[in-house]
Amino acid sequence: MKGRASIAKYTFTDTQILDTEIGWEVMSDWEDPIMVKHAEVVTKNGGDILEFGFGMGISATHIQSHDINSHTIIEINDDVYERLLKWAEDKPNVIPIKGDWAESIPDKQYDAVFYDPYGDMFNKPSFPELICKNCKEGTIISWYNNILQQSSIYSSGYSDIPIYWDNDRINFYEVELEIPDNARIKWYLEGEGNIYYAPELVVNKDEINFDKLVNIGINHYGGIS
Repeated sequence: MKGRASIAKYTFTDTQILDTEIGWEVMSDWEDPIMVKHAEVVTKNGGDILEFGFGMGISATHIQSHDINSHTIIEINDDVYERLLKWAEDKPNVIPIKGDWAESIPDKQYDAVFYDPYGDMFNKPSFPELICKNCKEGTIISWYNNILQQSSIYSSGYSDIPIYWDNDRINFYEVELEIPDNARIKWYLEGEGNIYYAPELVVNKDEINFDKLVNIGINHYGGIS
């Protein structure tokens, strides 16, 4: 289901992207250290990388600095997608895809996945369920961590999201940076201090069991499994 990025109009500057209508910060260059770490995490296996959301291309550029086979990037916003196409012109291993990531992933399994789309309020709670069919045992999953602590929205019950993964299954890498006050809001970065915790989950046989993950979500929300 399409989120806000599908309809949003953006203002682009050299240092950030703003959601013009509501004034939210979509991405900013102060996040560069965060993206450096995420790129390091998701390229450990090399191979085929799947990335959701292009934004300013910060994470994508850092991913490209590593030795990988292919780099599939799915972007739903029209203006950002045009920027993605231009950025990818001299990068033959990049596969740009336009659309809602939950409906647009090629039928294959990836060595790593990085999840960071803007305004993805409908798909975000079910990301673990939706991505599992495109993973294999050993796939590295990382995602933008909205909590400034060694936990994540998928392991803490954050905002009534099901607990898919225990914290002890996730490696957290500390990133020190200066976080502006306007970024300390729900669904962006929530908490105190200036340490960001980049998550890394290595997929095991349970994570690629689609029925098991779906049942976690169904049971959590009170449905019938």
